[in-house]
Amino acid sequence: MEDYVLPESLILDVLSRLPVKTIVRCKCVCKKWRDLVSDTYFVDLHLSRSRPCLMFHQYKNPHPILVFVEVEHEVDYDRLTIGHVKSLDLGLIAFRSLNQIFEVGSINGLICLRHEGYAIYIFNPVVVEEYMILPELTFLDCFSRVSYGFGVSMGGEYKVIRIIGRRIPEERFMASVEIEVYTLGTDQWRTLGQSPYHIQYRGLLVSGVFVNSHVYWFDYIQIYDFDLDTETFELIPPPAGLGDDHESKQMLGVLKGSLSLFSGSSLGFNVWVMKESSWHKAIAIRETIYPIFRSQVWKPLCLIDGLNGTSILILCVKEDRENVVGYCLNTNKILDLNIPGNYWMVISTYRPSFIKTPKLWIRES
Repeated sequence: MEDYVLPESLILDVLSRLPVKTIVRCKCVCKKWRDLVSDTYFVDLHLSRSRPCLMFHQYKNPHPILVFVEVEHEVDYDRLTIGHVKSLDLGLIAFRSLNQIFEVGSINGLICLRHEGYAIYIFNPVVVEEYMILPELTFLDCFSRVSYGFGVSMGGEYKVIRIIGRRIPEERFMASVEIEVYTLGTDQWRTLGQSPYHIQYRGLLVSGVFVNSHVYWFDYIQIYDFDLDTETFELIPPPAGLGDDHESKQMLGVLKGSLSLFSGSSLGFNVWVMKESSWHKAIAIRETIYPIFRSQVWKPLCLIDGLNGTSILILCVKEDRENVVGYCLNTNKILDLNIPGNYWMVISTYRPSFIKTPKLWIRES
């Protein structure tokens, strides 16, 4: 009886649908499977089917850690179940110092981290054997404010953006904007010059949000857009009435592949979605707002897509202790995550892949 061999295309199709943790284990089965998972065709196929995970950036002594979990939305039970994928101790050789490490962004499985006062690193936590160190940045004085972004253009060029805000002496609370860009594969930063727009001097410290070849920043109800193809920096108008509620907590995110803006307070929630260069209110909650939000002791962390077209807010809530919970914005129900948290925790969405770090300035870990 002849041995039955599964077609390679079928093996690739099955492997690409498995959880990331299972695929990593499958690489250890045999050399053939390891080579299959490393093949460009499989990498692209898996990425097309990869579902967003949550990435927890926890500041712990002696080293901060990154924790990656897969999330399953169980609609019938009003809960989110999580499956641990990987934890990374950032006390690697590249990160040894007392300075803080900040997340710049992630795209197609690649994560960009900024090591304050040292360098910027790009790596894939699933394929963590190697990482890229970007060239050193120009020195900034203590009167400058800076923010970063990370994304990929329509032409496939990965870019890191640095926005520098320099205080304007005659305008106490305003800063001029200078932009620098690093395109992976060029080994140098480029200066695009000064933007005609000004920012709040104390603002723009949060990293940008990547959506469809654009990176967006939110700064005191102002929204800025950097086009990764044309390398232009523009101010886009916020949704009408965004600044009316002075107690609201606001945050940019991505829902169903579109730029989204969350604004919430004890008076209610709104979620706007950008469609064809215009804001559309997708969700509004008023009288039925969940009781815990009538307190000010909560912090929005990120937005993710749920099942059946729902949208979920991940937030930190402080009651007897600080916990990370999910909140379905469509059903107005709390989704238990059973994860302890704190106000210093940073959570973002992450789409796992098997893309390798670009072959430039790579140092083995």
